[in-house]
Amino acid sequence: MSWRRGRRAALYPQWVFPEFLNSREDAILLWALVILAFVLYKDFRGITASLFGVAQALMHRKLLLLFGSALLYSAALVYAASELGLWHLTALKATLYWFLGSAVVLAGAAVTEGAQNERVFLRKVVRRVVAVTVVTEFVVNVYALPFAIEVVCVFVLIAFAGMQALVAHDTSMPHATRGFIDAVLVAIGTVYIGYFMIRALADLDGFLSRNHAEEFLVGPVLTLALIPLLLGAAWLSRREQRNFRKRFDAPLDVSG
Repeated sequence: MSWRRGRRAALYPQWVFPEFLNSREDAILLWALVILAFVLYKDFRGITASLFGVAQALMHRKLLLLFGSALLYSAALVYAASELGLWHLTALKATLYWFLGSAVVLAGAAVTEGAQNERVFLRKVVRRVVAVTVVTEFVVNVYALPFAIEVVCVFVLIAFAGMQALVAHDTSMPHATRGFIDAVLVAIGTVYIGYFMIRALADLDGFLSRNHAEEFLVGPVLTLALIPLLLGAAWLSRREQRNFRKRFDAPLDVSG
């Protein structure tokens, strides 16, 4: 990590952003704060009320049980791997990203999609292992571009990803517009992956280090190890839905 710190120190003072973040994460944090400040300025009462409502929903007993179980299960996995010498503190950030970006999402999907069709849900888990965990959480973040470039690239990604989400529900949008938005997102992704390949080939010894290997494997391995918990959550959800339907469909006793 020392080479990153040296380059970042030359770009901007170390007190501007937390030292454990790279320039891409700094750019994401910067734009997240800008967007938060903007929406609070536009509708402070509405946003705070919405956030309060979300916090209340998360405090529901069943949600606390679900996500609390995911947290304890994941912590147990990490502890066991640490005791076996397979996990080290250098992988902490990658592990936290995995939990917030994959474990929490999959736990929520287990009680909805998993309860409906376990096979389809398991295929989704495998796709996340291959596509999201490997590419997004490792390849794109191993070598970050200079901060000034990351600020521009992250802004373009946020803006065009938002437009992509909007046009997906707008059938009146011209096909050429959809194609342009997709092309821009593909171009930015190509820049990131291309830069990663150049840096990795230029420094194979550094890229093939234990730290990088651990960051690469922590997401896929933990996701696969999480499957028993996900299947258990799906089974409990399906059982609860079945019992609810039985109570709802039960005939009323009018003999008395």
